Amino acid sequence: PPAPDFRLATVTHAQLGEPAFGIAPGDGEIWVTLRTLTDEGMDGLCSQAEALAHATAAQHGLGLTLTYHDIFLHCENAPQAVTALTTALDAEGIPHDARTLPMRASEDFGRFRTICPTAMFFLGAGETHPALHNPDYDFPDVLIEVGARVFMRVVRGRLAARDYI
Repeated sequence: PPAPDFRLATVTHAQLGEPAFGIAPGDGEIWVTLRTLTDEGMDGLCSQAEALAHATAAQHGLGLTLTYHDIFLHCENAPQAVTALTTALDAEGIPHDARTLPMRASEDFGRFRTICPTAMFFLGAGETHPALHNPDYDFPDVLIEVGARVFMRVVRGRLAARDYI
C-alpha cells in the first residue's frame, strides 16, 4: 500500500498558443489531476500546487488564473459499516474479499461519510466482462437484484439490531 502521505500530480492536458511558426504564444493552459489519500493531504497538495503556479508566473511576468473542476472527498470505510456489509454479503452467499489498497479513481461517495459511517464496495460483473469505462461495457442488469439483496440485508440487520450506525 502507498504511504499515508501519498501524493500524485498528473498532467492530463496542456495547450500553448496556436500551431504557428514565429509567433510567441499569448496564452497557455495546463490541466493537472491531484491525488492523495486524505482530505488534509489534498488541502496541502492544492496549496502547494497553487503556490508553485503563482511563484512561477510571478518569476516570468505571466498572468495566472486557477480553477478547479472537482475536489473529491476521500473514501474511507468505517469499521462498523464494513461489518454490516460483510455480514450481509456472507448471509447472501456472495463471495467477497477485503482488498485494502486505496483506489485512485475519483469518486464522490466520500461525501456520504460526512453524515454517517459508510463502506464502499463494488459488485463485480466477472473477469471476462468488459471493464467499466470500456466502449463495449454494458451494465449487466442481473447485478441490480444482487445489489438490492445486499442492501436490504444490511437494512434488515441494522433494524433488527436497533443499530442505526
